[in-house]
Amino acid sequence: MEIFNSTKKRKSIPKSWCGQWTDKNGKHLIIRSTLHDFYSVTILDKKGNPYEIKLLGDEKKETKKLTGKFTKDTNGNPILQVEAGSNEIGPTYDLYFLTTMGEDKLKLSRNADALEKIIIKPNVGMGLYDDWEDDLGVPWAFPLDDFKKEVD
Repeated sequence: MEIFNSTKKRKSIPKSWCGQWTDKNGKHLIIRSTLHDFYSVTILDKKGNPYEIKLLGDEKKETKKLTGKFTKDTNGNPILQVEAGSNEIGPTYDLYFLTTMGEDKLKLSRNADALEKIIIKPNVGMGLYDDWEDDLGVPWAFPLDDFKKEVD
């Protein structure tokens, strides 16, 4: 994803970027800050229900209060990386905070950017054991549509 043209030094997100975001299909993404530079991320369907994640060993968990940490992707772009499987094994749900510049042009979001112009572009990071699946182990994540903040 080499669509970025601004700073890559971000280490966290502003509190105004926390809260509820929604995609065009009604999927909700709720981000809450926690202590020690981590985030709690919940993903709900359009009815407000969490999705079920199938882990290795037939274990299951819901898409509630998943651990998110601010890190960089393989190109050095900052992302909020959400553990969408087993911790440190994957898969991950990678969230890019981008600002729309018109004409399908995007840039990495900055604190001063207008909240109504910021989108979250999700991507799925492959887990250790998911490289043979079409859905990369997270069928609930698809389709990958941009999230917009619910602004008052």
